[in-house]
Amino acid sequence: MLTVTGSMLFAQNGSKNAVPTPRTVLGNEEVHTDKNLNTSATSGKEVTIFSEDFASGIPSTWVNAGYDAFGNVLTNAKWVYRGTSTTPNNTIGSQGAYSGAQAPIASPTTANGFVIFDSDFLDNAGIAGNFGNGIAPAPHLGTLTTPMIDLTGNSFVELKFNSYHRYFEGRAIIAFSTDNGATWPDTLAAHPGIAVNAATATNAVVGLNISNIVGDMDSVKLRFIFDGTYDDPGASGSGAGYYFWMIDDIEINGLPKHELRLTDWNGAPSFDMIFGPASGSSKMGIVAKNNNTDQTRDMEFDANAYNYGWGTLNNVKLQVSILDVNNTLISTYTSTGSVNLMSGDTANYNTLNTYNNAFNPNAVGTYRALYKVYSDSATVYSDTINFYVTDSLMSSDMNDFDNRIGTANVGDDGSALATRMDLVDDVIMTGVWVGLSNTTVAGGTIEVEVYDTVGFDFIAGFPSANLKAASASYIITQGDIDNGYFQVPVSDGVNNFVMLSGPSYYVSVKMFSNAGANVIYLRNGQTLSQPATAKLMYYTLDPNATPRWYTGFTSDVINSLWIRPIVSTGIGVAEDALKAAINVGPNPASDYVNVMFNDIEGDFTLTMTDVTGRVVSSETVNVLGAVNHTVNVSSLSAGVYMLNVNSGAASVTYKISVQ
Repeated sequence: MLTVTGSMLFAQNGSKNAVPTPRTVLGNEEVHTDKNLNTSATSGKEVTIFSEDFASGIPSTWVNAGYDAFGNVLTNAKWVYRGTSTTPNNTIGSQGAYSGAQAPIASPTTANGFVIFDSDFLDNAGIAGNFGNGIAPAPHLGTLTTPMIDLTGNSFVELKFNSYHRYFEGRAIIAFSTDNGATWPDTLAAHPGIAVNAATATNAVVGLNISNIVGDMDSVKLRFIFDGTYDDPGASGSGAGYYFWMIDDIEINGLPKHELRLTDWNGAPSFDMIFGPASGSSKMGIVAKNNNTDQTRDMEFDANAYNYGWGTLNNVKLQVSILDVNNTLISTYTSTGSVNLMSGDTANYNTLNTYNNAFNPNAVGTYRALYKVYSDSATVYSDTINFYVTDSLMSSDMNDFDNRIGTANVGDDGSALATRMDLVDDVIMTGVWVGLSNTTVAGGTIEVEVYDTVGFDFIAGFPSANLKAASASYIITQGDIDNGYFQVPVSDGVNNFVMLSGPSYYVSVKMFSNAGANVIYLRNGQTLSQPATAKLMYYTLDPNATPRWYTGFTSDVINSLWIRPIVSTGIGVAEDALKAAINVGPNPASDYVNVMFNDIEGDFTLTMTDVTGRVVSSETVNVLGAVNHTVNVSSLSAGVYMLNVNSGAASVTYKISVQ
């Protein structure tokens, strides 16, 4: 079964095209974590009212308790302190067999300790396959409760803490009491958008406006709950719970009067780029611009932001700055609309957008987009998002390596990953560049195939006529792994390239790991969420269904695969001279096509192929000076054909429409 490792893992949304979710083991390779947002406000925070950094362990005034799924006390199902003198100490995170890398939380005070509920370890004692044989097997629930906190006179307050959470079926929850723990009527999720098998960044910061829950109350308690008794119908695997939650540096602060925050809204990401040429197209982080093709396209921007402070924010707008690789400003785009926001209200992409003014890069280079949402009294910035115009590559990834996905189990051979390539105009594709994780083991085999998207079906796959090009089988070497990529040529069966003239194609990498002995992991990026059908997976091993293609992810787990088609960087000196010396017409044609040679000599092979690559005619013409040669197409069925003119030293191809 296809396996994902890294900072984010498999997710599914209940769609019939969602992938079954296996438990997987994270590799030891460093990959990027979630992107953090930089927030600035014009009014600073009030004095800290309550704080705990666990410098001396879990205070005796806190209550640490554990329970099973029926509410019975589980003595060992508790939060654990990791400090400089504990075993393990504060340099180790989860000890579970399936939690992945053992990195601790990256809080400001990790050096003096933190607390963890290690659900994975409690269930399996750190032994793979040892499900339910730990000291407190799942399902279980751990609670960590503060002493009473007096918030009298503090009407506007926030809860802020550092958090590192990986989720399977164990929810990270904060419960609130205003009667010294007698009742707990209110709860908030620490990471509400996290997907099954996903993990936050190690340095994630949770900030919650809790004014309407506990503001100005005198008998407040907070309870941090790892709820591993929850059965998520979207998850698979035995038991509940699993993985971990680490917290540190807990504060209750006075809420600032003015603060903006970027936020997801109704399924839309906090900030986004809108790409042509059609709705639902892949967001191409890398596009080609060369003598042969110009794939640059209009790009528009939008964002969602909410008022985190307690005061009203006026004239909230979006501004996007396009920078070059040196952070020199190229251009600025500002939303035409603005909105006033009351505390807790959100301004969404319907207002915060630059749809009326598109950016289109005009040269090869690295470009950067910086989103700024601002009002009269507060501002928030995004990370800088890089995108690229190159002379030969096309890809949905933005050169960001956030996790990896591949094949590692017996029965996986033949599984595939595919990415969609959307075109502005025709291209000549000569090969594919694929990014590799260093957890790959040399000796596995891959095959690359290129399909037209028309007629694709999740069960039936691609019609055979949709196969436009393929590579020979390629064995991954240790050099490829060391380099971080492999590169293979593709052919349409006749030429050492393929001409692609449709609007969109899937480029598929089929993987054969020799029954798991030579695992293959491809790189994946998560900067911008791709449309669902921009990425596909094919399972050869699924206990619940026949082999089929899948998509439908709600997170960025499989998002922007590093599968980069290589398109012609121009046709070279010899090809350029040949193309300049030939005129072809009429096009469209019904009876014949004239190939007119001007001031050139030699033997030229003229080969006509149909869209499947089948040769329908071939002949050699001797040319001296100016020659008009006629190719008869009257017997051909209506459709698109490729006419290749080859001198031996150079080759040019023309797309011919026969009516």
